[in-house]
Amino acid sequence: MIRFVLSFAALLCALAGNAQAQPTAEFQKILDSYSKALDANDVETLVGLYSPNGVFMREDMPAVVGREALRASYKNVFATLKVGLSFKVQEAEQSGDLGWARALSTGTVKVLATGAESRESFNQLVVFRREGGAWKIRRYLLASDKAAPGEVPK
Repeated sequence: MIRFVLSFAALLCALAGNAQAQPTAEFQKILDSYSKALDANDVETLVGLYSPNGVFMREDMPAVVGREALRASYKNVFATLKVGLSFKVQEAEQSGDLGWARALSTGTVKVLATGAESRESFNQLVVFRREGGAWKIRRYLLASDKAAPGEVPK
């Protein structure tokens, strides 16, 4: 699944032609807003960063599609976890009204039921679309940057 999304993003950029490497600051600003909303458990701000048919995907759950599903998913996250992550765009490109960013997030995740807190880091691939003059998250893929137990990092 992750390989498919990465391949799709690369294909989008290749087919879009005349891509510009200037959107890093714009996309970083969106991810900074995302980080602040995560820290504040602010579901409505998070959902508002997505396009109406936005999609959030991670390796251990089905894709979450659309604002209502996103709202329910973030409410569930905040009922079980306290998330404090900061995001850093590693690379980004834009062509017309489409863009993408590869980012790394680092910080802490606390399980509310047990109080267990751990340092975490994640890779993100975010596809953006400009809608009504504003960049919105169209597709968001989140994956741990750590090998699963028993796997050898490559």
